[in-house]
Amino acid sequence: MNKDSIDSKSKILKAAKKLFSQNGFDGTSTREIVKEAGVNISLISYYFGSKENVFFSLFDNFNVETNTIDDKGNNINTISKFSSIITQIIKLRFEDPELVTILQQEIIMNSKRTEKFRQVLLPTWIRVKTLLSNGRKEGLFQFKDIDNAISFVMAVAIFPRQNPLFIEFVKKKENKNEIIEEILLFILKGLGFK
Repeated sequence: MNKDSIDSKSKILKAAKKLFSQNGFDGTSTREIVKEAGVNISLISYYFGSKENVFFSLFDNFNVETNTIDDKGNNINTISKFSSIITQIIKLRFEDPELVTILQQEIIMNSKRTEKFRQVLLPTWIRVKTLLSNGRKEGLFQFKDIDNAISFVMAVAIFPRQNPLFIEFVKKKENKNEIIEEILLFILKGLGFK
């Protein structure tokens, strides 16, 4: 693919992400996407085939690392593994809020596209659930129900603080790293980790 092709494809994806996060999938047309991207409408068919394929292409590189070995080749303990995954999830809120908004919209609407998201998100949720279970067995976490625990953890981790509805309650300029650290500490304390 030449540079112009990569640029056009990137412009389409950037425009689509912006519009899907603002208007939802159903509220965004291909004409609006290409107008925002400044490209010819035929390029959506050429690169993606359909609006739905543009939509799913936004998640092609969506993954959360689940490393079990540190930089020195040592096994990482349960708390470090858990903290690493949750930190990455929280960072995603700050680094790609439009993508997180799109995910939340689709999940809340339980759209026909939700099954595809399940495939994208399930490996991370399974990994978090496994680490919660291991942490409880190791005596690191104190919670009664694993399903409640994962629901609470993920809700706190992905809550959209940048949402205009909540921005008014956050008066000071936010420091991403401090917030990530505080949210992680809040989650660990909520799980009974000392």
